[in-house]
Amino acid sequence: MKLFKTKGIAIVMSVLLITLSFGTAFSATALSDYDTHWANETIRSAIASGDVNGYPDMTFRPDQSISRAEFFALINNIFNYSATSDTTFSDVDANAWYANDVAVATHENYVNGYTDGTMKPEMSISRQEVAMILNNILSLTPASNTSIFKDAAQIPAWSNDTINAIEEAGIINGYLDGTFRPAASITRAEALVAILNSYNYTPEPIALETTEPTTNTSTNPVATEPSTEVTTEVTTQATTEATTVPSTTEAPVVSTLAPVELGMASDFVILSKSGISTVPTSAITGNIGVSPIGSTAITGFSLTMDATNQFGTSSQLTGKAYASDYTSPTPSNLTTAISNMETAYVDAAGRAANYTELYAGDLSGKILTPGVYKWGTGISANTNVTFNGTADDVWILQISDGITIASGVNIILSGGAQAKNIFWQAADTVTIGTGAHFEGTILAQTNIAMGTNASINGRLYAQTAVTLDANTVVIK
Repeated sequence: MKLFKTKGIAIVMSVLLITLSFGTAFSATALSDYDTHWANETIRSAIASGDVNGYPDMTFRPDQSISRAEFFALINNIFNYSATSDTTFSDVDANAWYANDVAVATHENYVNGYTDGTMKPEMSISRQEVAMILNNILSLTPASNTSIFKDAAQIPAWSNDTINAIEEAGIINGYLDGTFRPAASITRAEALVAILNSYNYTPEPIALETTEPTTNTSTNPVATEPSTEVTTEVTTQATTEATTVPSTTEAPVVSTLAPVELGMASDFVILSKSGISTVPTSAITGNIGVSPIGSTAITGFSLTMDATNQFGTSSQLTGKAYASDYTSPTPSNLTTAISNMETAYVDAAGRAANYTELYAGDLSGKILTPGVYKWGTGISANTNVTFNGTADDVWILQISDGITIASGVNIILSGGAQAKNIFWQAADTVTIGTGAHFEGTILAQTNIAMGTNASINGRLYAQTAVTLDANTVVIK
């Protein structure tokens, strides 16, 4: 078991635990939801030493994201910071549980808030923001300005050097797939490990010169995030304990992310609750189905009924068409498939996010590595978007509004990525432009509209209607 410096103050990681009267401090053996977690030993030791507590329901929730305020509270406890400065952030109420921790953070100058006068205390904190804050405490300089990570293109200039410095020091390392995921929300476990790594960090000793050393007049710059954190050099807290804390490279590989289970919905390439139309003709590989609406809502296909009256066929279909008013067991099968489609939507929407508000929803020209992406708005693409990963990797995109793919834009798969492992969960209209090509399963809460000659490898699942226009749709 690792040993940690104990401050004698029980850190709180949720509103419920900021005041101990709201909950009880649990022993290291009481919490069980991290027993098989990669950070198990670190969490257990930190709880035992009083650095962190669990939740009232006897969980630690290691993979849950942590807010900016919770992160400040954890830093203040582990580093034993307590002095405060007056603050005037417009979004920090004086009576909020985190008001004192924000005042401490400001006094220690490891974070100064945003240029609009806010601190955004309740917003999830990203991995690159954590790197910036911890480097404001440690004042490290990278040996190299070149990123070693596969997703270097997703690391902005303002955080590149800081991430390099923090990685070189072993404070926060990348994932086993070679990515850093700068915009991903850091988890509670990752945050705890990173802060403990920082607290126990000891710089490498400087070798004595055998000749008269030259004067070093260079500065020790700290990367600054435009319009976000204002960085300030802070004296590093000395440490005498030779304690080793596991780095975040122990985090699980993204390929362990489970695909969204489609159930009986997987029997269909297009599934809709209120209708499927095509004008003019389309080429569809796979079954299509509508329910609870009846067969009159399947238009433009010139269906021919099978002798069993359980399905219809069409020259546009390499597959079959099913509707709720066809002969049993079709209605029952469709009811189950629709239910499974709705469950899949909820499943996709509920996964813990690795990336939040990435690129402000504009995916034009971007390369997406595996993981769960979350946006509070819609997303769009005006140029090609690439999904880069292996055949086993999974992507889940949680979109609180719609999807707009411009005409001629292609969704590209590279590195072995498969359409069947990409899930687009959208709360509003999905529009795929003229001549565009799409990959993946669309789980839409409303309608899906395909532009003229657009194509997709994947599935179209809509809780209202699917509108086709001379499209090519292939089940994947």
